[in-house]
Amino acid sequence: MIHQFYQKLRSVLLDDATTPGPASWRTLIKSPPGRGAESSKGPSWFFSFWPLQIGGWGLNFLVPVLFLAAGSLTDPSSLCYAITRPVNGFLITLALRPCCSWVWARFGKRWLLVPGIVLVSLLLSYLDLMGIDRLVHACGLPGITRQYWIAIFFMRAATFMIWLLLYFGIKSIKLHVAIEREFQQSELKLLRSQVNPHFLFNALATIMAVRKDEALVSQVTQSLADYLRFSLAQESQDQFKHPLGQEVTALENYLRVEKIRFQEKLETRIEVSEEASAAHVPTALIQPLLENAIKYGQQTSPPPLCIAIEARLSEGRLLLMVENTGRWVEPHGPESIGLGIANLRKRLHLLYGDQAELTLDRTATAVRAQVSLPVSRTA
Repeated sequence: MIHQFYQKLRSVLLDDATTPGPASWRTLIKSPPGRGAESSKGPSWFFSFWPLQIGGWGLNFLVPVLFLAAGSLTDPSSLCYAITRPVNGFLITLALRPCCSWVWARFGKRWLLVPGIVLVSLLLSYLDLMGIDRLVHACGLPGITRQYWIAIFFMRAATFMIWLLLYFGIKSIKLHVAIEREFQQSELKLLRSQVNPHFLFNALATIMAVRKDEALVSQVTQSLADYLRFSLAQESQDQFKHPLGQEVTALENYLRVEKIRFQEKLETRIEVSEEASAAHVPTALIQPLLENAIKYGQQTSPPPLCIAIEARLSEGRLLLMVENTGRWVEPHGPESIGLGIANLRKRLHLLYGDQAELTLDRTATAVRAQVSLPVSRTA
């Protein structure tokens, strides 16, 4: 059951990790009690300290209350031991929390935590029972048998042990998820950085092609500046997603550059619904598909090269299509079509896992790239 709990917690934290989280996984080790990942909102909040602390010990308190209501717990001494178990457990573990936080920051995931948890659980159980024994005697109540005392001792030790295992286990999972999240974000930044230089190369090639016409050079430069302004804005805000409409607007500047370069040899059509424009998608979602469509379409399509971009929502998913006339070109070499497609596939997998897919359909006269991914209204 505890293993299933850990698996559920990890899946919830990974779902929350699709958006930027803590600045570093190190903050999860050194953050003081009540701060760091525990203060975040969302589904993972239910797995933070206070909901689990109150809920867990609340359920423990409910057990003797139910026995008392059913008339099964009538002995005053047994009732005292049963009622004080969750109350003392709540207060003891609450006081223990700062110590556990210090131990986690000091020793982390070292194996010394395991024997330490056992020893601390036994010690806390003994001190707890000694205090209850004094309370029972002070109230003039009869003591309990030695066998009953030993059973209660190990039961309380097991309870404290479970509490400590859950505390350090959840800390460990949150640390693992934070490291995984930081790795994914670093990889996403690396993959995204590979896109812009490729675009710049194409844009500069266009400028060189029309360098003798000052008016066209001015138009190309302005369109290039508008697109780079959009791209740099994403970099400065450290965003991995944006509304699809923003990229479509930016790509209109890109197509304006290519239209100047190829003139009547290039025809484009863009059809994006309003709902699709508002959906948040990964940065540079359409750009690599469009670049491949232009580059390889020019090599294989009879003039004019016709490129169509369509996007719509269907059953909670965004369906994006980039199609060009021409035929399929088999990938070969580091600068082939495979680079941009592989880059985009990797980014989609990092952000959506198996929920997103990129497919390529080819016929004798056209090549179509299709992307399907879950719709998101927030970055």
